[in-house]
Amino acid sequence: MQLSLLRRCVCEIIGTYCLVLIGCGAMVVDNQTGMLTHVGVATVWGLIVMTMIYSIGDLSGAHMNPAVSLAFASVGRFPVRDAAAYIVAQCAGALLAAGSLAMVFGIDDAKLGSTSSSLATGSAWAVEFMMSLILMWIVIGVSTGAKEKSITAGLAVGATIAMEAFVAGPLTNASMNPARSLGPALVSNHYNLLWLYLTAPIVGAVAGGWLYRFVRGNDEADTEECVMVKKASAAVLFVLFLGAGGDAALADESAALLRPNDRVAMIGGTFVERMQPRDELETELQTQRPDWKLSIRNLGWSGDTVSAISRKRFENIEAGRARRLADIEAANPTVALIWYGQSEAGQFHENADRYQADLLSLVDELKKRGTRVILLTPVEIPGDRRPHYQSGLSAFKQMLRDVARAQSLALVELNWNPTDQQLTEDRMLPNVVGYRELAVRLSGALLGESAGQVDPSQAELPDTPERQSLQEAIARKNEFFFHRYRPQNETYLFLFRKHEQGNNAVEIEQFDPIIEEADRAIWEAARNQ
Repeated sequence: MQLSLLRRCVCEIIGTYCLVLIGCGAMVVDNQTGMLTHVGVATVWGLIVMTMIYSIGDLSGAHMNPAVSLAFASVGRFPVRDAAAYIVAQCAGALLAAGSLAMVFGIDDAKLGSTSSSLATGSAWAVEFMMSLILMWIVIGVSTGAKEKSITAGLAVGATIAMEAFVAGPLTNASMNPARSLGPALVSNHYNLLWLYLTAPIVGAVAGGWLYRFVRGNDEADTEECVMVKKASAAVLFVLFLGAGGDAALADESAALLRPNDRVAMIGGTFVERMQPRDELETELQTQRPDWKLSIRNLGWSGDTVSAISRKRFENIEAGRARRLADIEAANPTVALIWYGQSEAGQFHENADRYQADLLSLVDELKKRGTRVILLTPVEIPGDRRPHYQSGLSAFKQMLRDVARAQSLALVELNWNPTDQQLTEDRMLPNVVGYRELAVRLSGALLGESAGQVDPSQAELPDTPERQSLQEAIARKNEFFFHRYRPQNETYLFLFRKHEQGNNAVEIEQFDPIIEEADRAIWEAARNQ
């Protein structure tokens, strides 16, 4: 006897809730502790799917996935009305699970298991499509109608989920389930590439269902409703394929790493600090997106490394790390660009473990305060002649890739090699021309365009009066912020000689409204470009 639709939907809510709670919970726990590892997380996903199939497979079919319900409907194995109700129930269960995780771990803790990709958009879409096709092939093969009843169903589907998570987890987080991606995205407000995780699994699952039906043969008579659904599905497939393959504007916007009204902190060493006062990167960002009202704060510190060694003043390195966190608090960013590696490259091999631990510690602190993190690979500097510089630079880049993948962070690899005409006389840093070309490339990556698609010839354009006015406004803001977080007389204001002028420390915070006014002047100058 079949349960009523209402009771089956309750089963789908419970099943999807458990799926997302345990699966995404494993991702969050591994991000915090590192105890589960990638293999452990993939295994958890497979086990929770298997156990839920055995629990509710003979009640509702244990779809727990809008793509599966739609695929069953498209081949005539499931009523369209029931599929629509299932999808609502599945999304509700995923949303409840993400909310439960947020109550325990916080809203933005590793995005609550939100899906993200380390691949280009087209490749990520293809991976999710292929994994969903294979999954649906297995599901429909072990099911009876739209229900999974046999003793082998749980093992087969659970093993498939685990195997696909082993392979695709490091690439796209192996979602294959629109509800699983939608719930954490809504709760954590993390919508990057969400369209991909909503469309690719649906197209893949429907394709998998049709492929199985074609191979098996038309042993089940098509009802009038089935014919109608198949025609509608064909139209949807065509539109989604067209959108995924041809809508470059949508892909670019989804791939943007910065968002309107972002406050951006640039954290690094000499390479970052010397971008002031003529900040070519902010000039490009404000020029390209004058309506976004971005606020940029340069926290570069000459000689600094990922260990914060130069910020320690008169104390130990731990004090330097604390100072860096205080600098970040002063900037109050929504997103942090971490740009280390130039200094570390020459001594990376003997300090690799410490550098990675320090980077992970910084990332963890930024995540705790709800700051999005973007890692930038270091730029090769021809003037650095240290013996192991080249191999250290390559190793540091690989460490960044590993950290980005493990922590689900954005990583920008520019692969820019400056020419002698783009370097200072000692060839240790970019000159004005070099920083401008670098800014053109980096702004493209941050704003949703491939760095390779940006025309570097823009760096050779002459300065206009409007551009000069914008850069003057940026220089004023940078100077104000520099005095805000690095006062030249801080020894007298905050440290061991504060008994002399410490009463004047209250004036430091008075820079804040001045800096905000300087930001508004930048936005006005950008609109006049």
